[in-house]
Amino acid sequence: MTSRERLSRYAYAVTAWLFVAGILTQVYLIGLTYLGGRPTLQSHVGLGHGLAVAPLLMVVLAYTGRLPHPMKPCTWFALIVYVLLADVVIFLRGSAPIIAALHPVLAVLLFGAVGFLALRARQIVRGENKSDAVVQALASASPSHDLQR
Repeated sequence: MTSRERLSRYAYAVTAWLFVAGILTQVYLIGLTYLGGRPTLQSHVGLGHGLAVAPLLMVVLAYTGRLPHPMKPCTWFALIVYVLLADVVIFLRGSAPIIAALHPVLAVLLFGAVGFLALRARQIVRGENKSDAVVQALASASPSHDLQR
């Protein structure tokens, strides 16, 4: 594996975890807005649109990091759900409120998908470290290595 692939995988994992944190922050902000009377709805909307960078970056990093097959389609799924959530469904409040009510449902779906991706990315990144250590240990214990001494 090249260093570019390894760096992309680490960046993917970090981005996925930041995205998870961003989704949780969104839930907190909307709770504060409606239940705590603190921030305005604009803070929820602003952060929501700011989170667009995460799924876009994750799609790019999934390919540059050559992530395994199930992660690439799931990353695309997360991007599609995000676009539906932030740029389609929410704007149907006036014309189709029943469809707009899917906004929190899509948020839960997005949280599940991104949570899965973050956990899987963590496993992949940690697995690389373990496999690198195993390869190094095997290389140092191989008979050809002893002959070179």
